[in-house]
Amino acid sequence: MRSDAPWSLSLKRSHSALSRATAPSEVSPLDPHPPNSDEKRSPDAFRRLRAPEASGGTMISPPLDDAELLLKFNTSRSWAGSTPDAGAIIDWADLRQRARAQLISDAMRYTRSYRDVDVHGGEPHTEMPLIMGGHQPSLFHPGVWFKNFGLHWIARQCGGVAINLVIDNDVCSSTSVRVPVVDSVGRARRQTVSYDRRRGGLPYEQTTIEDDELFDSFDHRLRESIAPLVPDPLIGKLWRHARAARQRCGIAGCALAQARHSLESELNWQTLEIPLGVAVRGLPFAEFVVAVIDQIGRFTDVYNRSTDEYRHWHRIRSHAHPVPNLRREDDWIETPLWLYGNDDPQRRGVWVRRRGTEWELSDRNRRSVRLDARDLKSAAAQLIDHASPDFKLRPRALMTTMFARLVLSDLFLHGIGGGKYDQLADQIIRRFFQIEPPKFQIISGTVRLPGQRLDADRDFNANRLQRLIRETVFHGEKHLPDNPQARQWIRQKQSLIDQPPMTASRAAWHREVSAVNQAMAIELTDQRHQWQTQRAELEFARSNEQVLASREHSFTLFPLEYLRESFDRMIQPS
Repeated sequence: MRSDAPWSLSLKRSHSALSRATAPSEVSPLDPHPPNSDEKRSPDAFRRLRAPEASGGTMISPPLDDAELLLKFNTSRSWAGSTPDAGAIIDWADLRQRARAQLISDAMRYTRSYRDVDVHGGEPHTEMPLIMGGHQPSLFHPGVWFKNFGLHWIARQCGGVAINLVIDNDVCSSTSVRVPVVDSVGRARRQTVSYDRRRGGLPYEQTTIEDDELFDSFDHRLRESIAPLVPDPLIGKLWRHARAARQRCGIAGCALAQARHSLESELNWQTLEIPLGVAVRGLPFAEFVVAVIDQIGRFTDVYNRSTDEYRHWHRIRSHAHPVPNLRREDDWIETPLWLYGNDDPQRRGVWVRRRGTEWELSDRNRRSVRLDARDLKSAAAQLIDHASPDFKLRPRALMTTMFARLVLSDLFLHGIGGGKYDQLADQIIRRFFQIEPPKFQIISGTVRLPGQRLDADRDFNANRLQRLIRETVFHGEKHLPDNPQARQWIRQKQSLIDQPPMTASRAAWHREVSAVNQAMAIELTDQRHQWQTQRAELEFARSNEQVLASREHSFTLFPLEYLRESFDRMIQPS
């Protein structure tokens, strides 16, 4: 059994691969993680990321122009292609080669089961740059879908293979879409339209459809709800694919992902797709898992320390965000893994403890396996032997992206949420694996419903009116008309202000000032009501805008051609 000393990786790193001449951060000041590997990270390591406000705005960091440099930087690192030293735990080059070959084969087989795909006019192979992205199989907003378009675009520009990872081990939180509607008095609100009566709570890959009629009629009901605002939403085209996909797989997440990917085929986006549950089958992922388990004590320390630093920098008080710390209870240590199965689909965390010459992995409920702690290859093979429909071992979020970035891909594309998470993953990679993490790229955007926009001046005007309203009560002299009575009130108040009383008589003085203010306020009643009405109209419009112009509306509510044209404009390199 190895100790928890730093990993003995095959790391004859070439300084030229990390040199200033090839580092993309020299080209892009927006690089979210500059190649400084000093343990005392600068605030840039936890850079704050925000979605663009304007419709058609993008958050692409580093810029698209840097994608080829990012690929070159990631693939030139000597650790990814080195020969392991004696006693090294992981042969990274061998692991990557086997994992990528399996991934491409499985992704081709999976994708071709429901749509055609053409990767540069031939069969993809492991020597091609492999660009990956990933997201849950939900009916997400256009900013997420824009990332899928970016995946296709970068792979086409760089002659690579684009693979989207369907994160089907995440919990399905909703089986509905919230649709903006306007009532008879012009007030906007959100109406819920469901595709199933199940309310979520299980992993996507375990979530079946309970109400056939609700699923089959979803597109008609959604189109009817959004029709006053958008007469031609893409839901009709999408749901024809969803019905067909549901007949093939019977799982909600599968149906939604395959439907969206089939629609992408109509747009000629040439990407492969694979569920996470398929991507983590086989020895490569099992070897990655047991290598972490072999040093689970040190991994837990690194994981928790890095997470605490992330919370401190972002001033996050919740211990559940961005992820909870891994726990220790007696001789058990929590791992960044989930365990569930068809017979019990509820996700439970995986714990590990040492028992003589074996590791015991357990959800501490009903599932438990023992692995040979003396030989990691043997332990990985044993872990594969236990895999079944009732024993599904899945990585949690940070473990997923670490495996995808370190082993499967040459460049990983994140949205804003994933980009925030992987700033934390970078810290864990540096400290635990003792290598400089591969660069990733953040791609997101904002597209609002046709005809909807944010009024940049509304808040300013509303605040100005609020100030004027308050002045009619406490500083009426600023707004009184020029007449004898007004001049008398102004002189009276000015005289009181110029001669403040001693403490003993201040109450009487205050009553006199208040009486003058009240008289002026009564005189300005009509003006105040006019401004109050104008401010109420602005508040009403702002309330409607928050609903109608939200960037979070599902892409299913938009016209397909409108999104295609928006994405084409947004993808143009800077």
